[in-house]
Formats: sequence, C-alpha cells, structure tokens
Amino acid sequence: MPRTSFIMREGTLFQQHRTGTALAISMLCALILAVPASATGARTRARPVLDSDLAGSFGVLAQQRPWRCVEQEADDVPRTGWTGGTAECAWQNRLRMRQWSGSASLAKDGCVSAQARWWAWLRGAAAPAGTPASWRSAWSAQRLVEQGAAQQRIAIIQRLPDGRWRVTEWRWQPSARVATRRWQQGRWNLLVLRASQLAGPADAPQGPVEARMLRSTLEQHIGNRVAEIGTQSWQWETDGLCLGGDALGLGQQIMQLPYNADDSRMEQRAAMQLQLARRYPKATWLTDFSLVPVSAHARGGAKFYAIWIEQAILKGQLWIPTKGNGPLVRVRITTALAAAPAREPDPQAIARAEQVIQRELAGLASRWANAHE
Repeated sequence: MPRTSFIMREGTLFQQHRTGTALAISMLCALILAVPASATGARTRARPVLDSDLAGSFGVLAQQRPWRCVEQEADDVPRTGWTGGTAECAWQNRLRMRQWSGSASLAKDGCVSAQARWWAWLRGAAAPAGTPASWRSAWSAQRLVEQGAAQQRIAIIQRLPDGRWRVTEWRWQPSARVATRRWQQGRWNLLVLRASQLAGPADAPQGPVEARMLRSTLEQHIGNRVAEIGTQSWQWETDGLCLGGDALGLGQQIMQLPYNADDSRMEQRAAMQLQLARRYPKATWLTDFSLVPVSAHARGGAKFYAIWIEQAILKGQLWIPTKGNGPLVRVRITTALAAAPAREPDPQAIARAEQVIQRELAGLASRWANAHE
C-alpha cells in the first residue's frame, strides 16, 4: 500500500505518494550525493600544509603520539633557569625532541642574555658554515640546521608572543627502509622549511668601508665565545670576565698619528697622553698611550693603545691609523672591576683584568692587520 506523506514546498502543503520503488530510487540518489567529488573523478593528491606550530609540537611533525625516551641525554645545557629538557621519541626512537622555555630576564647575569647563551650552546664548536657565530640582540628567532649522514639536527630558538623564549632541538636518524625513510624525509623537510622561515635577518653592511671592516674584525676576533652583538656594541665572555666592546667609529685625528711605526716619536705619544689626561681627568692610567707591541716580522702599520681605570671600570682603547691620511679607526673594550671589602677595586682583580684587556687589544690589532693590511 502506497505511503502518503505531506511536505512543505514554497509555502504550500503538497501530498506525496511513495511506492516501494520510488522510495528506493530516492535513497539511491541520496547515497550518490553523499559520495565526495574526488571519489567520482580523478584522485587529487593533497598538498602538504605547513603548520605554524610545526617547530614546537612533536605530534604535528611526527604524525603520531610521542613517548618519553628511555635514554635521556646528559644535562649539558646552559644554566639559565629555563625549564624542560625531557627527551621525547617517535618513529621507533629515530626521532627525538628536547624543549626548554623560560623568561630572558631570569638568566640575565650582567654580560649576555639567556638567548645568547643558548645560541652559543646550540652552535657548539663545529657549526655548519655560514652559521652566525654571535647572537644579535635584534633577533626574535634563529635556527641551526646540521645535515649529517648518520644523524640530522635542527635547533630553533624563538621568542613567543608572551615575551618568553623557547628552545627546541630535534634529532633524526634516517630509517634503513627506503619507503619509511622517504616518508620521514618528507616530514623532516617541512621542519627544515619552517626553520628557515624563523631565521633571523642577516646583517646589512652599513656605514663607511672602514666601519664595516672594524665590525667584521671584531666578530672574527670574538669567534665562538659566548657573545651578543648590538647595533654599536658587543658583549662577550673570556677568562671569567665580561667584556664590552664599543665601536667609537671613525674620527678625525686629535693629532696626526703615523701609519708607519718608524714615524712614531716619543714626544708625539707624550703629547697624545697629555690630551687624553685632560679629557679624562679622573682616570687612573695603567698604560700610557703607547705603540701596540708586535713581532719583528708583523705585517701592517702602527697601532696605538692605552689602558686606564675610571669609576671602577677598566677601559682599553685601540687607535688604528689607515693609509693615505684616511680616517682613524677607534675601538674600546671595557670590563667592570670586582670591588674589595673597602669598596675599592681589588689590586689582583685590576692586574688580571689589565692583562686580559691588553691581550684582547693586541689580538684585535693583529687580526685587523692580517685581514685588512
């Protein structure tokens, strides 16, 4: 017996008669409409979507629920007060991730920022070519990519929207199975791409050529030491001291300093020292204005330096004359002196800091000569 139902169409009540055949046809049409369009035509391969949290979420990258690694790495990270570090695993323990987070203000020690310490640790002593040696204070993120045959590594340090910082380190050992390795490589390549998007901007050369030469010389001189570079200043650690470098830049010479060491006269250096004493009347001079000692066969021209104390700050300055009556290149290195119980700088601390500053100035002068003269 046919069924009778009532449906509303365009505001009018209609009566509908359904037989068994009509009902079956209606159900078949509904099933056809429910089939996705991709199933009725050519199959379309979905493009990989680069997840914004790929660099921080293990599950997003691995496409499976990770687990706590049975073997944990040694606790060899910087002492910055950040939390985390538990290694998680996936892909039959071939993919490992460690993550730390914290506030940069917790790790401030008066020398370099916590993120600068992390960057020095991430780089290690054998970073890939082209990896910046020193952290830039203007960066909000940076990455390190190491492509090895047995193991690959990606490390990312980035500032989060709430102002905190996060460090994520990934390690992957490719599978021996070709199909598995190919799929894992595809996921790893997404992480490499995401890491490249988070890389800090490269330094753009600015200013006169001599100023750019000084900046590159300073960075090469600092090398792999824990350091942070600002717009016009450098901070780095050596021998337990925190050193600050200021590029005083190029300037007109107070008096004509000769490029050739043979043209430098004692009376000229004495006159220069007198002008410095007038400029810094409260200074205690440890080393008067003098020629930088060099070996007999050293290359390059004359370079001058002086070391003094002013308000518990030990300062060493380098003057580099350039050829052809060019500008005078100047750079200063400073360090705070430890105070004795009488609130005066400790004599042993002064002697030690003076040796360090003198060695830094001599090394900087030698590197300038080798690179630019």
